[in-house]
Amino acid sequence: MDALTLFFGVITLVGVGYFLLSMLSGGDFDLLDSINLDFIDGESGFGCMVVAAFLAAFGGIGLLGSLSGWNAAVTLLAGGLTGALVGRLTMRLFRFMKSQQSEPIRPRDWVGLTGRVTINTPAGKTGEAIFEEETIAKRSVRALDGGALQQGEQVVVVEIQGGIFYVRRKDA
Repeated sequence: MDALTLFFGVITLVGVGYFLLSMLSGGDFDLLDSINLDFIDGESGFGCMVVAAFLAAFGGIGLLGSLSGWNAAVTLLAGGLTGALVGRLTMRLFRFMKSQQSEPIRPRDWVGLTGRVTINTPAGKTGEAIFEEETIAKRSVRALDGGALQQGEQVVVVEIQGGIFYVRRKDA
């Protein structure tokens, strides 16, 4: 085994190992926090996971090339380009996943939101409504006046007690 094969093998193991360990543990261990590099942060999407994806792809293609007898320059170039592409795709994937997440809505933020009743609900009983604001959510609702709620009716949240949304009809 020559030095280039060993080099790419170690880089592959480091990249794949760190990536898998991070995915299984749910975090990147804040390894680069103490270095304080401006371009490595969670806001831009460039972080340890992207570096790990780059190393895994760079090392993997480099290992493939060195074991296949490719020229060292071609192997380095192919590994570098593939690593950059995989790192970029990983960064875009994490940015997309982050954009899909939303902060949990606090109970006081629900008051005043408009929803649509999903099932006919007899007077004094608990029904269900769907709210489509920042997120789409179904919640248990009860008419504030104790009356019946009809499917499709628009309602506004007035207060929340014990996880039940007390609502009034929007036209009322």
